[in-house]
Amino acid sequence: MEEHEVNRLLNRLIDGSISREDFTRIQGVMRVNPEVRAEYYDLVGLDLMLFDRYEVPTHISVQAKTMDDHWMVRQSKRRTVNGIVWAAAACVLLSAGGFFYFRNTQPAASLTASVDCSYSIDGTPRSITTLKKDEILSVENGVMSMSIGNHVEACVEGPAKVRLIAHEGKMEILQGSVFLQILPGGKGFEVHTPGGIIRDIGTKFGVHVASNGSVETHVTAGTVEIDRDNGEQPRQIRAGESAVWTRTGTIRGGRHATDRFVQALPWEDAVFADDFDDRDGTLLDKKTPDTGLPWVAEAEMNPTTVVNGKLDTSTGWRTLKAPFRDDQQSNRRKVYVVNFATRVPANIWDKAGYLDAAERITFQRKGADGLLFSLVARASRNHHWQIKSEADAVHSRGTRTSALQPHDLTVTYDSGTGEVRFYEGSSTEGTLLDRLTVEAGAVLDSVVISNDEGGDVALEDLTVRILTYPQNGERQKSR
Repeated sequence: MEEHEVNRLLNRLIDGSISREDFTRIQGVMRVNPEVRAEYYDLVGLDLMLFDRYEVPTHISVQAKTMDDHWMVRQSKRRTVNGIVWAAAACVLLSAGGFFYFRNTQPAASLTASVDCSYSIDGTPRSITTLKKDEILSVENGVMSMSIGNHVEACVEGPAKVRLIAHEGKMEILQGSVFLQILPGGKGFEVHTPGGIIRDIGTKFGVHVASNGSVETHVTAGTVEIDRDNGEQPRQIRAGESAVWTRTGTIRGGRHATDRFVQALPWEDAVFADDFDDRDGTLLDKKTPDTGLPWVAEAEMNPTTVVNGKLDTSTGWRTLKAPFRDDQQSNRRKVYVVNFATRVPANIWDKAGYLDAAERITFQRKGADGLLFSLVARASRNHHWQIKSEADAVHSRGTRTSALQPHDLTVTYDSGTGEVRFYEGSSTEGTLLDRLTVEAGAVLDSVVISNDEGGDVALEDLTVRILTYPQNGERQKSR
């Protein structure tokens, strides 16, 4: 290919006017010609961004911001889009079968979920850890930490919905609470809301969008600017201040409330764990678990032993207590995450003869009040699990998940809201089976496994973790 033709194609590649056919031609040249590649290596960086108003064709590879003194920039400055000067460059990967990343497949943010977090992207539950531009992230509960480019960290507290409308420069909050920390390189980051744009001027701030569209922002450090695009002059809110407004209403100021927003992921601590990997015949009473205090057999018809790596309550009624490690010092909001695996009990054959049989997993709190809530499976409901509030005997809707069959299950209790959630699966990424709101503010100290009237439950493992939130957050109850 002649040099003038290469320059023509490179120029069109830069300004975004290249056709698919010409792109294929220049791509082939760059694969085999190190001089052409070197020309591009001078222009391309890994942390480059274009404003989202300019979109190059999808067949053009990774866009990059060019150097100001390069001839290609001078060429690209002849073109403007919406009054803005743009430049783009392609990055060739050094491999035998070199290929290009396309902008519409690049992640706009990396995601880190708290252990109790349930979320979906564009309505599909998933465990993916990246978010692309224009995808909607819905956090049902828990907290999602988002790294947006190199300069923005955001904590999204469920329930919330957000969308990134540019790779590094803009976020839209559709509903819920988000706390943002902006490094100096991210100055100018925009948060779009139903009530206008909140523009960062180098700061830490929280934004809450209510279901009715009202907006509030609380500034912890630095300054933000509220631009309502209604003819009013932008208003600045400084550290220690807050503002609340509706789409058409007056902005009302006030002092900020730091604990209104979760600003970091909660820290995690295991307080009980037992996989029953003990010698067959090991007595459960006073047995030391992997984590936690020794088991206590509060009542049992026959001595309870570990058999085949399981705790099985067959062969008689019993009440078995698993006390947590007793070092819960913080009085902040906590979320308890309990994982356990049920297996078929040894005495499955006799269940038809016990019409009042029941299996229970009860969660106890510190203090004289004792019982807080239970998972109950009764013969009258085909031994299907149901959540019960022990304070007022209110039961949840119930599930179709049997206590007598193999299942990996997860239970969470949020001390901030009092909500209990029950999932099929080994984490909150599983299917939500049931929920019930019980008393909030409790500190749990043990789990009790019990059965009566011929009910039996077999557990292969039991783990309890506590997530402690550094801030209390909005503590919204799910609807």
